[in-house]
Amino acid sequence: MDEIKNSLLRIVGFQLFGGERPKVSADALEILDEAKNQTVFTTAFPFLQEEILKKHPDRFAKLQEDYFRDLILNTNNYKEHNELHELMTERNIPYVLFKGLASVYYYPDSSMRDMGDVDFLVYEKDFEKAKNAVLSAGFVVEHGDDSDSMHTVFSREPKSIWEQHRGVNGIPDGETGELIQKDIDEVISTARMVEYENAVCRIPDDYHHGLIILLHMVSHMTSEGIGLRHLCDWAVFANKFSDDEFSKLFEEKLMCFGLWKFAQIMTAVSEKYLGIKHKNWAENPRIDDELLSAIIEDILSGGNFGKKDMNRYREIKYISNRDERTVDDKSVAAQAFNTLNQKTYADYRWIAKYKVFLPVGWIAEGAKYLGLLLTGKRKSEGTSAMLKEAAKRKDIYSRMDLFKH
Repeated sequence: MDEIKNSLLRIVGFQLFGGERPKVSADALEILDEAKNQTVFTTAFPFLQEEILKKHPDRFAKLQEDYFRDLILNTNNYKEHNELHELMTERNIPYVLFKGLASVYYYPDSSMRDMGDVDFLVYEKDFEKAKNAVLSAGFVVEHGDDSDSMHTVFSREPKSIWEQHRGVNGIPDGETGELIQKDIDEVISTARMVEYENAVCRIPDDYHHGLIILLHMVSHMTSEGIGLRHLCDWAVFANKFSDDEFSKLFEEKLMCFGLWKFAQIMTAVSEKYLGIKHKNWAENPRIDDELLSAIIEDILSGGNFGKKDMNRYREIKYISNRDERTVDDKSVAAQAFNTLNQKTYADYRWIAKYKVFLPVGWIAEGAKYLGLLLTGKRKSEGTSAMLKEAAKRKDIYSRMDLFKH
């Protein structure tokens, strides 16, 4: 790991969890560029602003403007969460927020968490009613306006994005998924009312919030990737609990879901690289420094939702079973073949019914891909490096034993 990334980790850890102020040798501007890629700019800038003013006075005003702009966006985001609460309450629509403001609730200072969309979950029976309520507030549908979509995305000028969810991403198929879904089904009924930054809203209780964060990380890590902000969300959450409190709340359930080792891994990464308090419950002889190092490199090399490396979207088909949200023991070639079959079934529903015609679907998919290459809409360059990176990522994720008992 280079000094820029190392410096950013030490700065973020200090800002969130205190301790001895770190000495940083990397250039402050390069650290802030990395912070933007990881969506932790508002966490890092206050630490570096004096050095920037001293060494890069010509850049200070613009970076300070960026910082205050982000703070204003965050403040507006809190107001929108409050607006959502009033909208749903007026129409007697049960709901719960998750991710964004629900994660901020655990931070030592709300200004340290960059905010994005307003994400909320409603019951399926209330989905159309909630949709109409959002539209009445001046929003328009961006995408996802289908009955089988996991969520519908709304936008409103100038920069408001609300996502109305039917469910939570990251739940696998099969018996394990059914067990997890049974618990997720209770997230609205067990939600708690909080007032935070002048916003009144409903967020998940501790158990459901922790479970949703883990599922969210699994879903994105095994596809385009997560950034440092996601790790911070988990770190501040896990750091709030004593060993006994956390084990009592999570151990039995997460072991049943095949997520206990993943929770241990992400906590061990948070301890090593962000400096959270040591957690006895996260100790596991099958988790070594090599794995922790590989995971933090994977997080930082991709950036928030893979923004640093767009190849990560191409790597998905060689890494994970997107429908099951799992990483199995298949080779990258076997995984690619499995993904091709899934895509064929999705594009040609009749082939899914009559699997004897599957080879016809392969030919059709191959012809479409060739057409994209010939028209320049798909590039073949970098495929070898992409496959190598996919194999490396697949090896890392397979060691997490995701959803395995």
